[in-house]
Amino acid sequence: MTTRIYIPTRGRIGMSRQVTLREFKAYSTHIPTIVCPPDEVKAHLAYAPRVLGCPAKGIGPTRQWILNNSSADIIILADDDMRFSYRPNPSITKLEKCEALDPMIKLIEWCVGQGFIHGGVGARQGNNRKDCHTRRHGVIEAGHLFQDCERVNNFHFLDRAKVLAAGARFDALPVMEDFHFSLTLITQGLPNRVIHDYVWNQEGSGAVGGCSLYRTPQVQAEGADGLHAAFPKFVKVVTKVSKDTCPSWREFKERKDVIVYWMKAWEASQCQS
Repeated sequence: MTTRIYIPTRGRIGMSRQVTLREFKAYSTHIPTIVCPPDEVKAHLAYAPRVLGCPAKGIGPTRQWILNNSSADIIILADDDMRFSYRPNPSITKLEKCEALDPMIKLIEWCVGQGFIHGGVGARQGNNRKDCHTRRHGVIEAGHLFQDCERVNNFHFLDRAKVLAAGARFDALPVMEDFHFSLTLITQGLPNRVIHDYVWNQEGSGAVGGCSLYRTPQVQAEGADGLHAAFPKFVKVVTKVSKDTCPSWREFKERKDVIVYWMKAWEASQCQS
């Protein structure tokens, strides 16, 4: 079984701007592949040993291009600005800097072996709430902390062949495409699994490059409305106002967003099976 790590990137040339690549170079034996626009390939090759030019534009179509074109059994899709931490004790919320990423990759391979064809690693933000108080606050299994059937964003792992067979796509919407992808699988009775004793942290939404190059209020609204149209029973469209101190969404403080009822979607899939 082969596992490959892909880092989609756009407009962030230079080792100083490739945080995830630096993390893997320092703390892993795995060599990620940078996936970038064709006109950026040469510049990335100055410091990255594996670079692919991708004709698709936008994070969703780029992820779909990787899914369609990779030959690996398991593919990992990681944003380009991630740093990693972990819990030495999965039942205690204290996090420490992760200086060994290979065990995280082995854990992902184990999850796929357990039948989870899609999943991810959770964000550092909110990790303190994964205290195992209820099943929706994390469950310890095989010495690790997981939560099933919830949001997966920024860091995905996939059983490539089975995901393709299920028909889930990352390019169904201009934004919120990862929600659409997850709900497509969950509503078919295919749960995801999110690892929470490893976490990622990043600079924050709106940093130069990446999605900030094409995300606008109109695109955001199209994503929210499109997600609701595809899954009306499990998605509610709302208006959110960002705090003045938040660097995210700096071009539009008020935006359309969604509330997704992940467990409701999963429970509905079980009634149909």
